[in-house]
Amino acid sequence: MPLSKSQQFATLSEHIHARRDLILTSWRKADRADPDQTTGRSLTLGQFLDHIPEMLDAFELRLRSRPGGAAARAAAVDEKDEGVKHGLHRWQQGYRLQELINECGHLQLCLHEEMGAIAVDYPEIETATVTEAQRQIMVLINDIVSESAGQYQRMQQAEAAGHVGDLRGAIATLRRIEQHRATLLHQAVHDIKSDVLGINLAATLLGQPA
Repeated sequence: MPLSKSQQFATLSEHIHARRDLILTSWRKADRADPDQTTGRSLTLGQFLDHIPEMLDAFELRLRSRPGGAAARAAAVDEKDEGVKHGLHRWQQGYRLQELINECGHLQLCLHEEMGAIAVDYPEIETATVTEAQRQIMVLINDIVSESAGQYQRMQQAEAAGHVGDLRGAIATLRRIEQHRATLLHQAVHDIKSDVLGINLAATLLGQPA
């Protein structure tokens, strides 16, 4: 008996979940093999995986859920929330934005290849179902890139604002120093003038006959 659409998507979701460790291992291996990906090599496995497992949870839920339904919408919100957290953590870990985008590309390729293997292993799953699942993978990756990059932008703006505040504080300090310096110079000139007048007066008195 042919599988219904919901059963096909459930099968895909279960397979992705069962193969998750292998998928994540392949992702990390591909990322480390990329010569442009240098920051992630110093991270532990847990630090590297970060919030991606939670995003895959949301992805699998969306596959199992009725499109447009409450569960699917909740899964989409979860994906975006985890994407923001992922971007924040990558910023704190010192990632360049290009590295973040590259690692998402490697994850997409790993998921794409896994979905292709599923299509071969489960001929009862229709091509249209696999195609839709591939589209959902692109949505997932787009959410990661979009939300993470958005978080990067917010962090850059906050950092720039902090630099501006520091610069303004430094300028204010320099102005206070200059004002203090001018006051000291004025006082020094006044004292020197007083001393010169005193010396002149003394010299005049000493030059007079007794």
